[in-house]
Amino acid sequence: MEKRHAFLIALLITLLVAGNYLFFYDFSSDRETVVIGRVIDGDTVELEDGRKIRLLNVNAPERGEFGYDSATEFIKDFENKTLELEISGVGRYGRILGRLYYDEYYINLNLVKNGLAHPYIVSDREVKDFKKAEKEARENEKGIWGKSEHYGCLNVEINKYDEYVVIEDKCGVDFDGWKLKDESTRSYKLDKVNSRRFVLYSEKGIDGKDEFYWGRGNAWNDDKDSIFVRDEKGKLVYYDSYGY
Repeated sequence: MEKRHAFLIALLITLLVAGNYLFFYDFSSDRETVVIGRVIDGDTVELEDGRKIRLLNVNAPERGEFGYDSATEFIKDFENKTLELEISGVGRYGRILGRLYYDEYYINLNLVKNGLAHPYIVSDREVKDFKKAEKEARENEKGIWGKSEHYGCLNVEINKYDEYVVIEDKCGVDFDGWKLKDESTRSYKLDKVNSRRFVLYSEKGIDGKDEFYWGRGNAWNDDKDSIFVRDEKGKLVYYDSYGY
């Protein structure tokens, strides 16, 4: 009986030690050496082995949007170079979510620092660094933070719980060609707006004179999100964020 008890105690200790090791081990710190085979856009690449990587913590302009070419060219500078990849998980469309480094140059963070992308669903441990990089780019009007001549013309109020935005035009602007977006890739064209004050609902509905419906369901996260309004040239008219 004593031998059996000793064996069980030893086994229990071994499992506890192994369990603690697995609990405290930070798998996200593991990096592997990779080479970019093809750049898809400013925040997505395909490796030489065929894996597609969606850069974590950032959202770069989509094709056809202001800043798309600059962000894409920035990433293309790292094609055929030996990089380090830190995988964080798998996102939509089966793409790997990861951080890319060139030596110790953190590519994801520098996209934001150079005004080529904005922070997007940033991990808690990196929020401070990414918001600092965004602030630096915004204050210097780098890239996507270039201001429109109409900057300061809008008052905007977000109701993140009832999913609507109230926008007041103080300057009598022409909204034709303007777009509004949150932190994600989807945007709403303001072409139909002719009111000095209007409400944009996230849900589906029938547009009125000063009430419009995005038709995308929930747009505004309860915890943290951002809003961008850009003119017909893609220049920034209004920006705000909450929860950071």
